[in-house]
Amino acid sequence: MTAEQRQNLQAFRDYIKKILDPTYILSYLGSWLKDDEVQCIQAEKNNKGPMEAASLFLQYLLELQTEGWFRAFLDALYHAGYCGLCEAIESWDFQKIEKLEEHRLLLRRLEPEFKATVSPTNILSEISECLINQECEEIRQICFTKGAMAGAEKMVQCLIRSDKENWPKVLQLALEKDNSKFSELWNIDKGFKRVESKAVEDDGTETSSIQIFIQEEPACQDLCQNPEPPSEASSNNLHSPLKPRNYQLELALPAKKGKNTIICAPTGCGKTFVSLLICEHHLQKFPHGQKGKVVFFANQIPVYEQQATVFSRYFERLGYSIGSVSGATSDNVSVQHIVENNDIIILTPQILVNNLNNGAIPSLSVFTLMIFDECHNTSKNHPYNQIMFRYLDHKLGESPDPLPQVLGLTASVGVGDAKTVEDAMLHICKLCAALDASVIATVRDRANMEELEQVVYKPQKISRKVGSRTSNTFKCIISQLMKETEKLAMTVSEELGKLFQIQNREFGTQKYEQWIVAVHKACTVFQMPDKEEESRVCRALFLYTSHLRKYNDALIISEDAQMKDALNYLKVFFHDVREAAFDETEQDLTRKFEEKLEELEKVSRDPSNENPKLRDLYLILQEEYHLKPETKTILFVKTRALVDALKKWIEENPALSFLKPGILTGRGKTNQATGMTLPAQKCVLEAFRASGDNNILIATSVADEGIDIAQCNLVILYEYVGNVIKMIQTRGRGRARDSKCFLLTSSADVIEKEKANMIKERIMNESILRLQTWDELKFEKTVCRIQLEEKLLRDSQHKPQPVPDKENKKLLCGKCKTFACYTADIRVVEKSHYTVLGNAFKERFVCKPHPKPKIYDSFEKKAKIFCAKQNCSHDWGIFVRYKTFEIPVIKIESFVVEDIASGVQNRHSKWKDFHFERIQFDPAEIST
Repeated sequence: MTAEQRQNLQAFRDYIKKILDPTYILSYLGSWLKDDEVQCIQAEKNNKGPMEAASLFLQYLLELQTEGWFRAFLDALYHAGYCGLCEAIESWDFQKIEKLEEHRLLLRRLEPEFKATVSPTNILSEISECLINQECEEIRQICFTKGAMAGAEKMVQCLIRSDKENWPKVLQLALEKDNSKFSELWNIDKGFKRVESKAVEDDGTETSSIQIFIQEEPACQDLCQNPEPPSEASSNNLHSPLKPRNYQLELALPAKKGKNTIICAPTGCGKTFVSLLICEHHLQKFPHGQKGKVVFFANQIPVYEQQATVFSRYFERLGYSIGSVSGATSDNVSVQHIVENNDIIILTPQILVNNLNNGAIPSLSVFTLMIFDECHNTSKNHPYNQIMFRYLDHKLGESPDPLPQVLGLTASVGVGDAKTVEDAMLHICKLCAALDASVIATVRDRANMEELEQVVYKPQKISRKVGSRTSNTFKCIISQLMKETEKLAMTVSEELGKLFQIQNREFGTQKYEQWIVAVHKACTVFQMPDKEEESRVCRALFLYTSHLRKYNDALIISEDAQMKDALNYLKVFFHDVREAAFDETEQDLTRKFEEKLEELEKVSRDPSNENPKLRDLYLILQEEYHLKPETKTILFVKTRALVDALKKWIEENPALSFLKPGILTGRGKTNQATGMTLPAQKCVLEAFRASGDNNILIATSVADEGIDIAQCNLVILYEYVGNVIKMIQTRGRGRARDSKCFLLTSSADVIEKEKANMIKERIMNESILRLQTWDELKFEKTVCRIQLEEKLLRDSQHKPQPVPDKENKKLLCGKCKTFACYTADIRVVEKSHYTVLGNAFKERFVCKPHPKPKIYDSFEKKAKIFCAKQNCSHDWGIFVRYKTFEIPVIKIESFVVEDIASGVQNRHSKWKDFHFERIQFDPAEIST
């Protein structure tokens, strides 16, 4: 790009910001922008809108120095549909775009009438040439989920940003063809003057069409409701209620009567909308001078974000205040302040647990209604159950303070391990006891059931058993390498070698993974009188077990994907091994692998070794998209490694070029990879909801619960099966009419498990029906008896809070056992990060530049730190700039903790499990 072009881009940036939504072209610029820049642009759009996102996008663009980016930018505009903007930038002539400003102003002024009178679905096909394809999909989706007025609002926003010079005329023709009343106002020759004159009428009365229609439409006009024609607007009806479906009224009725209720209804029927109706009724029932306070709990961050948006749009227009806090934002806000100053609070449940424990929230009595999304999770030590433990202790302790009403939402209450209806009834009663629910609300009225069936389409379920490879040379070679590695491990230590003599361990299974992890942990805390010998033994066994885990991972990938994906996984691992310490043991293991590499390469390239599962998956996708090209698919898989492998397989297969895969994984970390960030998850979900191009989403379990994903007509479970709850939820992702759900597996056990789940679903439905026939007193007595029994058991098992151990301890390298630091030198930075004071510690690690430097909160990630002992290089954590300080941040899972007095060693996978005396970071200590 020339200096003149860069200067022109700066000069005309305001035109570009008015037109461009950069999120629509990011997929075409993947090789030019960094992942974190893409996420920041998406987050900027979500938080501040497309203009701010465009401004940030241009900033990143203008910082690029690599040749070719300007041409790539123009190509991206053209391919995304921004032909007018592309032409204007190429010629540096924005006159055509400038001429549209008058029509944009007119449409802005007429927006209230447009929303009140235009049905966007009626004219969308006529004006689609004026919009980006992704915008058309977004408008359709909003019309379906939120109603015609919300869809019309989106259409106005898109038209105002259109770069097509003929959009005003095309809109006029579309309105006339539809006989829309709005066409009388949208006269592109006379309309502007007409609006100007109406806006300045002398008598001041609110009679102009502009003023009479100024009302705030329900932004969430359904969440599963038919779009309704707008009612006659009047000054007394600014917030007319939404019209729910009859089955939604049936579901809401018990809770509206004030009863603690579990609503059990299918995915996609609008349970969130039902909760809005209940919430609104609850807040309005309080007499003058009293106020209700509602808390809505969502387990997962994407669900939390989604529900916070829905509740805000619905209730802010009714005059209620809404606040929200999650783990991602809790450090920056006062939860107590949010709770005290809002009518409705959206929380991730652990936030409330933490604030109840530290006393910031005195008790549950501050709330008048608690709503638990995906309430079937209320079991064991889940945060939902911890909240309800307090509730039940309060209730059974006969405290005089009032308790909030409880509402649970779920697609399936499950049956646990029950095999009979009677056992299932007991399981459901236990869930009701945990939530103190007196009613299970389902759709029972016959007419309402028929209505529900018209809204929620149960997909056709098809199980496909496919054969495994007839011969598997790849597995034979890797298995032989694993046997050799086990033999080497046995010779390191006579005592620990016995661990490797256990029989019946099948390579390439989850059971082997669990076993080798247990062996790995045992090796790290193994102690010997000779500390030098202990260091040698532990380091060698650390390496052998690490290699065995990688080989096992590769076999799992090979079983479900391509052999070359598994081989690439190992090649990356051995490359990283070479880049680290690379001692004699690692050199020997690497040599053994490389001796087999040529044979492995040959096997992985052999077409006869194609995975039969992939061939079957290919046939399903080909057939379904041939029958219905507009198909939307969610492909569920077990692991993140498989997500990446299948995405690569699709992209490399020319016969599947019609597929544009997106991926969705969880946020947590595994030993192999870091999860997706929240902005990345949101970006993927938005693209899948809105884009016609993004037609398949490959996802792990993060997508099966709670997240509102666009209607799909094809769900594929690829070696993916869970319990009955997971089955109902994943199946519920296929909501479109005539949708299908395929289970694809080579295991007869998986198919049998799915059949067992279907039987359990029938048992669950039968159990609910029977419980609903019980009289209220019998149900109440049963629930109360269970609550008392559970409380007695809970009290007998009550464990006091662990007392921090104030004795000083050693941290040793988890690989070579060399001394790292004392716990007395560890300091806590901003609640969750741990650093070590003193120059002595800095001499015990070495730094390498971080492959992904990043700034987050007050931290700038600069380098990775590794054990400085020769031939070790174990990953200890990172080196950061924190405010004005440069400090190491260590991870406890990289160390072994040794008691100084007894010499006993322990490992901790998380800091919260390590009960030592925590001292807060004080900058003065570094200064001195």
